[in-house]
Amino acid sequence: MVLRSITHDDPAVEKFKERIKRYTDQIEAFGFGYQVYLNDDQVVGLAAIGKEPMQLFKPVGTPLIRLVAIDYNQPIRILTELADKVLELARHHTVDFAYLDIPAEQKKLASYFLKIGFEELGNKYEMKRQLDDSIEVSDLLRYEQIQRQDVNRFWDYLKEFMSGSPDSVLDLVIENFKNVPEFLLDFWYENEQAYFVYHDEDLIGILDLAPEQSYIQNIGVSPAYRGRGYGTEMLRFCLKLFKEGGGETATLDVHVDNKQAIRFYKKLGFTVARQTQTLVWWKAT
Repeated sequence: MVLRSITHDDPAVEKFKERIKRYTDQIEAFGFGYQVYLNDDQVVGLAAIGKEPMQLFKPVGTPLIRLVAIDYNQPIRILTELADKVLELARHHTVDFAYLDIPAEQKKLASYFLKIGFEELGNKYEMKRQLDDSIEVSDLLRYEQIQRQDVNRFWDYLKEFMSGSPDSVLDLVIENFKNVPEFLLDFWYENEQAYFVYHDEDLIGILDLAPEQSYIQNIGVSPAYRGRGYGTEMLRFCLKLFKEGGGETATLDVHVDNKQAIRFYKKLGFTVARQTQTLVWWKAT
């Protein structure tokens, strides 16, 4: 064994604060503790320990561990030891699940996580498109930004309008979102920009955006209105909105098996930037 670990409340963690700050800010905002794994004085990984909602793979209040950061430049023997340590931590804290997102090129490490009991929950492409002045939007559709009282109704439509996607992660998030506390609904509303989309008086789609990051969280068209070009118009609206807001590159995620959506995004100028797997260990029931 090479790795040693220190907890978030150990005075020794101060030495590493600057190196892990970009991860710990969000962790601490959720009220989570964390464990830092070290190889000598090199930070190899960081595991957050807390409860849902963080990812909404399970209902609110479910205890979890998330492996937030990994230094993939470490030797594979160190990284597999990290995997063992995280599994040991999960069992010690009796959490319901532990998870991580891992780049697809890390095949050896991913295989080791699968070997010790993790499974693949998600597999997605991150796709990007440069924003330019060539984007034109027609007046075919009307976009109505939702109000705070519309949040629950919006998520009800999200489940319907995103139907047909092979993304099981999205299914879990939508299912567990309904029981999120009001203060977290406030947080979501304040940090997202969501729209009901209409053709004449008919609600035909929804948009869930993070304009500051020029990121499309969700874009969905009602099954009854698919195949009419509405998705293209909605995507153009997003791109124009981001461009006018000073963005340079639009980003979205799509499941690797959603071939129709991938072709659609490519036609509108998106290219695959990277591929990421979500691996999860579930406590035996």
